[in-house]
Formats: sequence, structure tokens, C-alpha cells
Amino acid sequence: HGYTRRNSESGTGLPSPLSARQILWVNFFSDSFPAIAFAFENADRNLRRKIFGAKRELVDKEMRFFILFIGVTTSVFLFVLYYFLLKIGYDLTLVKTFIFISFATYSLFITFSFRNLHENIFKYNPFSNPYLLGGVAIGLVLTAAAVYLPELSQLLGTVALPARWLVNVGVVVFANVLVIEIGKALFISKKERS
Repeated sequence: HGYTRRNSESGTGLPSPLSARQILWVNFFSDSFPAIAFAFENADRNLRRKIFGAKRELVDKEMRFFILFIGVTTSVFLFVLYYFLLKIGYDLTLVKTFIFISFATYSLFITFSFRNLHENIFKYNPFSNPYLLGGVAIGLVLTAAAVYLPELSQLLGTVALPARWLVNVGVVVFANVLVIEIGKALFISKKERS
């Protein structure tokens, strides 16, 4: 599948959860369309001020927190899940496919939460940007193609996921959105106290 066990170990004696091809697929294909859609985003005025001549820097303390907090939290969570599933005896390729799909899918859905870093997701309509909806939809189609199209499946080293595994992907997505909302709540609460 592009990597051998010898050259893809993660440092724990296990093969890496994601191959280079899978990471590139998510970064350059699945996630590209939602990223483009943010060019048409009007929800977060503070973000627009950062970009268009604001006194505040684009990557400020708050943004750095979210990059670090979300990046570290989700990476650790997925790796622990990967480790656990292998230890209880699930097939390596199946587990790696599950981690790949979970990574790709939550990367798409957290964009709805990132639309506004200053309000809880339940206080605004996360689906009001049609371009973002379209971008996420295209990303989901490309993610599904990476698993269910034989040519791409062979290229990326994936297998078709059973329905119950897809349900668990939804659980991972929900957990990651929840983590972001908790992070947002911490910042909102801090600002209200100051």
C-alpha cells in the first residue's frame, strides 16, 4: 500500500496510522474546496478585520490556541483509538481506513464550527454559507471515492468500511466538533469575565 512496515512505523512499534498518500489526499483534495469556500465567508466579522487591514494579526493568540489545541487533541485521540483497535485484534488495513476516513471527515465538518470563533455553534446558522456546504459535499464525495472506487482504494491502501464503522466515524466527527466548541466556550467565558 505504498509503505512497508519497516519505513512507516510511528515510534511505538506500530505502522503509521496514515500514509503519505492519504495525508496528501486529505490536504490537497478533500479539504481544498471548503478552504476555497471561506473566501466567501461573512460570518465572522472579526476574521474579516484581521484579513483586510486590521490592526490585529491574522494568527493571533486565540487562533494559535485553536491550532495547537485542536491539532494536538485530535491527533492524540485518533492515535489512541488506532492503537486500541489494533490491540483488540481488528485488521490493520480496516483500522487504517477508519482512521483515514475519520481524519478526512472531521477535517471537513469542523469548518462549520470554525466559521465563528466568538460564538457557540448553536447561536448562529453554521450552514448559511452555500459555498461552504458545496465544498464540504465535494470533500465528502472525494473521501468516499478514496475508499469505494477500486482504483483509488488500491492507490491509497484503503478498504470498504462496513456500516457500523461509518457510524463510528460520525461519533469521531461529533467528538471533534465538541472539542472545538469547548475551546470556544473557554475563550468566550474568559472574555466575558475580563
